[in-house]
Amino acid sequence: MAKAESEKVEHLLKEIERLKKVNSALMDRVEGRVSSKGPFSLFEKNVNLATQVRERTIELEQLTQALGNEKNKLSGIIQTLPGSIIIFNKNFHVESSFDTLLESKFNSKRGIVLEEVVGKELNDIVKNHVYRIDKNHEVVLFDFHTEINGREVNYLCSVSSRDLQQYVLYIQDNTEKFMQERVIKNQEAKILQSSKLASLGEMAAGVAHEINNPLAVIDVATESLKKQIRRNNINNPSIVNMINVIESTVSRISKIITVMRTISRESTNFHKDDVLLMDIINDVFALCAEKFKHNNVDLRLTIPPSKLEHVIYCDRIQISQVLLNLLNNAFDAIEGEKNAWINVGFTEDAHHDFIQVENSGKRISESIVPKIFNPFFTTKEVGKGTGLGLSISKSIMENHLGSIELAASEHTRFVLKLPKR
Repeated sequence: MAKAESEKVEHLLKEIERLKKVNSALMDRVEGRVSSKGPFSLFEKNVNLATQVRERTIELEQLTQALGNEKNKLSGIIQTLPGSIIIFNKNFHVESSFDTLLESKFNSKRGIVLEEVVGKELNDIVKNHVYRIDKNHEVVLFDFHTEINGREVNYLCSVSSRDLQQYVLYIQDNTEKFMQERVIKNQEAKILQSSKLASLGEMAAGVAHEINNPLAVIDVATESLKKQIRRNNINNPSIVNMINVIESTVSRISKIITVMRTISRESTNFHKDDVLLMDIINDVFALCAEKFKHNNVDLRLTIPPSKLEHVIYCDRIQISQVLLNLLNNAFDAIEGEKNAWINVGFTEDAHHDFIQVENSGKRISESIVPKIFNPFFTTKEVGKGTGLGLSISKSIMENHLGSIELAASEHTRFVLKLPKR
């Protein structure tokens, strides 16, 4: 019992001594006498470190929140962009993409090569521009025109480099604007063409006036010669023949000038009326028959005489312009070929009249058939065609509630379809 009490007293004395040391250390801390090796130095350091960690944590949370806000803002901006952004590396593997456009246009995927996303044609163009960027460190802008599911589309694209290790491709659907610009160009071209025709008509009127006077003099002189021959009983066949040639030539020149003034004048007031097929044929042949003959192109008319008296309900000037355009196109297609020919035919049914123009050339390639009526599309050499003839002809036929079509044939044959009255 005494021993237990002794041990308890001894334990209390040690505890009192320990508390004195703690008290002494605390007084030193309060009075600033603690050393770096004191019992509280490590505790102090840990407290300071914890405070710094807490402060840095707060700063990081604030930065993380600000970064999140910027990310959301950037994401919002990207979502409002009308195109797609694709990030790829120098090996042309897609690393990330924002492809709202591509999902609907290109069947976009990620984690694959760029070609699988955008197709071979666009991929080849991008590759060429990437090589340029490697040399010049520039942003390259370009247009990409293609067809998707039979629909013509146009994209505005750009390629830029982040560090010559990553590249950014931007693709924006520009089809609607492209089509609108094409329509505007088409209308401008038609206006220009109409202006040219009007100018040509005015010029033809002036030329006709200037030529008709000397033609009248020649005609009068020829008639006077004929009277003198009859009065003097001159029976020289060569003289009579030359006078007849002069008369026919004067008549032909007068007819050409009249037809040129008719066909070339601007037909701003669309007016359909009953017109003899023969009148349309004669108008057009008067302007091109001699040229075809001079270039060894056989211009054939396989229309029975009875059908030439057939009445067509149309605007004579505009249908003559369409027919003349088809004949000139046929001439350009077969010029220089051996045994070249152009045939003009006619058929009808209960509701429509059909004028056919066929030439000896090969059938137009199937690859370009869908494009032949597009404005500005032409297979002719530079300076020889504008690509507007068939486009304008199509518009004229549609105004007549008819059509112009490329018919099935081993040669090239166009058919004008006109509704009857």
